[in-house]
Amino acid sequence: MDRLSLPGIKAIGYIPAERLQREIMYKHLAGIPVGIFTNVTPIAFVGVPTCEAVSTYNNNGRVEQTTLRFQTLDDVPLYQHIAFVVTDCNNQTYVIGQHEKPRPIIKESGHTGTPSGDPAVRTYEVTLYAQKSLIPCTTT
Repeated sequence: MDRLSLPGIKAIGYIPAERLQREIMYKHLAGIPVGIFTNVTPIAFVGVPTCEAVSTYNNNGRVEQTTLRFQTLDDVPLYQHIAFVVTDCNNQTYVIGQHEKPRPIIKESGHTGTPSGDPAVRTYEVTLYAQKSLIPCTTT
């Protein structure tokens, strides 16, 4: 089992999945650089977000599971297919999602803050299972 955890996330954003190039997973696996050529909508997060990719052997092949967790006050559009763009502290950018299936599974939960000062935020957990689900990319 291979495990990758980003060294710290400094930016999270999303884009509509139909604005991505087609077959970016296969392009990355073939060694072709992947670019994001559209505006990324930023998400202002609260606390410390985490992103982890775990690669395991499953059904005669490798499957990577990427999980992104963050808290925010922003509205993330759950009614459309979106892909997430994550930038770590080393200025490396990754995309979670693609134009085609499989699509990321997005779980949203909300809770109220406590009187002692904990924020009333929404918690999002984004999970994607694919042959390669955390794809390095460049943005414009």
